[in-house]
Amino acid sequence: MRSRAVRHAGRCIGLIAMAGAPGVAYAQDVQTSMVASVGGSVESNPYNQRATDGAAVAATAELRPTITVRDDLTTVDITGSARFRQFLRTYGLEDSYGVNSNITHRASEWLTLRGGSNFSYSRGGYNGFGRPDLSAADPQSPINEPTIPNPLDPSFLDPSILGLRSPVTSFGSSLGADMRLGARSSASIDLDASAMRFKRRSSLNDYNSLHGELTYNYSLNETWSVGLVGGYGRTNYLDLGRGDAGTADLLASVNGRVGERWTLNLSLGSSFTAIDGRGGFPDTHFSSITTRANFCWQGQFSRLCLGGQRSPQPTADGNVRVSTSVNASYSLKISDRENFSLSGAYSKTGRSRDLAFGSLPSSDFANASARYDRQLDRRLSAFVNANVSKIYSPLYSTKANIGISMGLQIRIGAGQ
Repeated sequence: MRSRAVRHAGRCIGLIAMAGAPGVAYAQDVQTSMVASVGGSVESNPYNQRATDGAAVAATAELRPTITVRDDLTTVDITGSARFRQFLRTYGLEDSYGVNSNITHRASEWLTLRGGSNFSYSRGGYNGFGRPDLSAADPQSPINEPTIPNPLDPSFLDPSILGLRSPVTSFGSSLGADMRLGARSSASIDLDASAMRFKRRSSLNDYNSLHGELTYNYSLNETWSVGLVGGYGRTNYLDLGRGDAGTADLLASVNGRVGERWTLNLSLGSSFTAIDGRGGFPDTHFSSITTRANFCWQGQFSRLCLGGQRSPQPTADGNVRVSTSVNASYSLKISDRENFSLSGAYSKTGRSRDLAFGSLPSSDFANASARYDRQLDRRLSAFVNANVSKIYSPLYSTKANIGISMGLQIRIGAGQ
């Protein structure tokens, strides 16, 4: 399984390199960088499992190379990651690999094209956010900071893979376009495809997802805009004779700035889901309120963001469920050399709607994390991170994951 995943990663990197090659010949700016981290951690119940075996001590190493190519019209970003986490006993080695690519091209004053692809392989990487991590928050990195929950990440909303220690492989690609229709109006179109693959002997179900979305925005003034968002998504479970689902949604949106420091992005609407009940089982239909929200405050040396979403999402246990998540993050620049950050999140995944699998109850996941970084010189920094996370389910009880980590991080390349 692992060699197969590595081969897929190599192919993905090769395709990205070939796609980016034409732009390199005409590039005005090429930047490369590398972030390398080493450290150690101690924590309880690292995989949010039912049975625990005392404190777990681990040594961790991580590499994150980045290549950015820019010219007057096109920007290409390629970021890779390799992470190794060796526990001294019980849990063994946890390894994960990934590559993300993003490309934007300004075709004209009225049209911008976007594309992207991603690949990841993880053994234990989907156990929940907030656990000790080595990478400091870096706004220039295309990879999301793992200690800050991303409500749009399906792994965060899927309770069936929290605590999973067997291999998980994911693939994804996206295409999009932004169009200026007039002096006040604009539109965008997005198409995303993803695939989740699990170890064949596990109880989880491989699935593919396809989602398309069309957005229209109208500017009321320099500060505020309103719009409509319509989308349709389809989930196909590969190993089941039933459970495939389609979801259509329609939302109204408002975006704007409140004063000089606050920004607001809010969408509210409804979703309609149909689940295929083949094999003598009835089809399942349900509707739900769908929301997306992000509210941020930007100070001179600090930043606060509150966000969340509610929408039907596929899960690896063969169900499409209504999932809700809220998250908060705060960062503070203490001095030229010191930074501090806090983050927290709560996710609730609703009960199953497909009667073919029986009525599975809802589950909850909560986490919080605090981090301190100090710059030792131009390239080298030290960090300390503390975290807590816990799963809540009526089917079983687990102890919380509580941990602390510390280490060193060196940055090489652009900006150093």
